[in-house]
Amino acid sequence: MFMARPLKNGRLRMDTDLRIPVTSEQKAMILEATSNEAEGMAAWARGILLEAAKRKTAKGNAREPIK
Repeated sequence: MFMARPLKNGRLRMDTDLRIPVTSEQKAMILEATSNEAEGMAAWARGILLEAAKRKTAKGNAREPIK
């Protein structure tokens, strides 16, 4: 018997995609870095992008150098 998973809370439901062009080498690097991520590449990237967006908007859009 197959049972569908329960619906997510509306606030947590992802309803749009963000496509980012990368080179083959960049994609390979990201795939390697996320190979052990239980939640997958999208969740890993989402966390990094959202944290960077929060930092940037909190500082009045000042660009920080990448460390």
